[in-house]
Amino acid sequence: LEEARTEARKLLGQVAKDGDPMADRKAAKGRARATACTVAELCDDYMRDAREGKVTYRGRPKRSATLDNDEGRIRRHIKPLLGDRLARDVSRDDVEAFYHDIRLGKTAVTEKTGPRGVARVTGGESAARRTAGLLGSIFSYGMKRRIRNDNPVSGLEKSQDKERSRVLAPEEYRSLGEALDDLADSGANRTALGAALALALTGCRRDEIYGLKRSEVDAHGQCLRLGDTKSGQQVRPIGAAALAVLTAAIEDGESPYVFPAARGDGHLRNAKVFQRACERAGLEEVSLHTLRHSFASVANEYGYTEMTVAGLLGHRLRSVTARYTHNVDRALVAAADRISAVIKARMEGREAEGARVIELRR
Repeated sequence: LEEARTEARKLLGQVAKDGDPMADRKAAKGRARATACTVAELCDDYMRDAREGKVTYRGRPKRSATLDNDEGRIRRHIKPLLGDRLARDVSRDDVEAFYHDIRLGKTAVTEKTGPRGVARVTGGESAARRTAGLLGSIFSYGMKRRIRNDNPVSGLEKSQDKERSRVLAPEEYRSLGEALDDLADSGANRTALGAALALALTGCRRDEIYGLKRSEVDAHGQCLRLGDTKSGQQVRPIGAAALAVLTAAIEDGESPYVFPAARGDGHLRNAKVFQRACERAGLEEVSLHTLRHSFASVANEYGYTEMTVAGLLGHRLRSVTARYTHNVDRALVAAADRISAVIKARMEGREAEGARVIELRR
């Protein structure tokens, strides 16, 4: 009883000094729970806060497409390899083993993603590098929550991104165009064919065209008013040839998306038709992203400056395309017109028309 009275006097003394013993006790319990957090629980907390916009990348909340990719890497790589470990106990050696396990295919699996969908997780250098980067972000989040004082991913030696240099030559553009026409004649998915052609004529990223909404196509301004890109909201100028493809796709359906999925209310997602076209055309090491590099290559070939090419591709610049505005630079529209016309001509197997030189009246 005397010990209890002594303890009570101590607590009363703390209260007299504006202390809050109950709050201190709750905080101590919270710290204890945090230090007992597993990697799987930390991942779940990270994704919850990221979905709510509380986790940012370059000062902005992560895009929904990025979060979907993060979710997949957590489910397929992080949780199987580290999920049961206490977050506070994960060491640098554990992270290195984790990285090499993914690189060497330990987490490779084939799983169903729906009634007809199948995901083949193969691992490899790229998957290991990107998943390790995500794990580093998750542990940085854990440091902010005081789960641990360091990030075991910091300083991890990872392979470098391979510089993508594959571009399409004029004759390869022709082969691809013929393959797309053949597939169209044989009854292939016209939506997927249209999306591939739009990617070739705009230089846009895959998700920017696949997820393009009708409301984002400005025919009068001859541009795309993209609400969610890798670099934020943007106005992207497009050529007349590309606009014709998008307009035809819009007239074909009633979905809010320009290129809707064959089933459901979403948008086109897979590139199987494009891959079939590449196989038919005999094109190796060509992906949808190759079309973006090739667009830039054609622009360089015709003498456009690096700044102009960056503006057409939507790179982060202090230019008209780097912010969401209502007017688009007409010089960029003219450049997009010419480049898309050249690419369309090459895909149709004909020479592009040269620019007309008009002498100013003296």
